[in-house]
Amino acid sequence: MEYIIIKRTKFEGSSVSDILSIQKTAQSLEEALKYTTALKMLETDKRVEFNVLINIDNAFKYVNEPLLLKDEVA
Repeated sequence: MEYIIIKRTKFEGSSVSDILSIQKTAQSLEEALKYTTALKMLETDKRVEFNVLINIDNAFKYVNEPLLLKDEVA
């Protein structure tokens, strides 16, 4: 499955829409999170955020195990 790292620059209080751009692609979630963490550490602009995009058609491949509760829930 391919993961896409998106850079979003927000322009709040302005008539300008947010700017989105593709920064990187990754073949695993672990790799995508490493790239995203590195990009966040290097970015100084508070208006910028990075997001990992997962294709909805492939999302169920990622969530292939049922949730098992190990502790009693009150």
